[in-house]
Amino acid sequence: MLDWGDIRVFLAVQREGSFSAGARVLRIDQTTVGRRVAALESAVGARLFRRGRDGISLTTAGAEALKRGLRMEEEAAGFSRAVGSRDARPEGWLRLTTVESLAACFLAPRLPALRKLHPGITLELCADHRSLSLTRREADLAIRLARPAQPGLVTRRLATVGYALYGAPAYLATRPGLSPDLAEHEVLGYGEELSLTPEARWLAERARGSVALRSNSVLALREAAAAGLGLVPLPRWLGDADPRLRHAMPLPFTRELWLVVHRELRATALIRAVSQFLFAEARALQG
Repeated sequence: MLDWGDIRVFLAVQREGSFSAGARVLRIDQTTVGRRVAALESAVGARLFRRGRDGISLTTAGAEALKRGLRMEEEAAGFSRAVGSRDARPEGWLRLTTVESLAACFLAPRLPALRKLHPGITLELCADHRSLSLTRREADLAIRLARPAQPGLVTRRLATVGYALYGAPAYLATRPGLSPDLAEHEVLGYGEELSLTPEARWLAERARGSVALRSNSVLALREAAAAGLGLVPLPRWLGDADPRLRHAMPLPFTRELWLVVHRELRATALIRAVSQFLFAEARALQG
């Protein structure tokens, strides 16, 4: 008989693009990943991956295994959601995914209060720019900066976030006033991974000064601005709370934060408890 654990390992390797990356996601060692994939190949009597100089790729049999394995994964996730929804107590393990800045500066400082309210909840906080799949149970709950359109997901607006341009007081004291094109200023911009965000597009359209730094880390950009490197667009909840920064100019847009959960999980006591807590705390993100 096929072992679902072997199929799960196969799917992780294919999704992440390598045995080592699959091992990291699954939190097992690479040797175990290789052994589980080999066991699956032995069980089905076919090679599933080609190994070449450029990495791994699926064989014909592997492509068929992927198609059927994804169906099995969805059924397994549905089984888990259906059984888990019967639990009436807010306790257990929950994986919440969001971007780095929200994880580190909004959620982490509030976890003692959540723990005091619900000591039976163990939260795994996954800070990632990628949109981890709630359908495949890569995460149970998500805070996202764009409303997802996938079927089966339930979304609710958590907050509307304003943005502003920030710099260190010492930096601003030595520079002229802000012109529309920021020509006399050093600017700190977002890396390619975040280049389509409203704040990155605004900066790209208007900044004519020197780009002193680009990064996909909002927190790294904030630290660089606080050190006096230049001006950076930040969400107001993050910039206004930092005494090392001065609000230099409001930006003409807002972004919405959405709390997202799979439809079949929203009624569980665990999801309800964490969601209610997040909505109660979300006033700190407004404006």
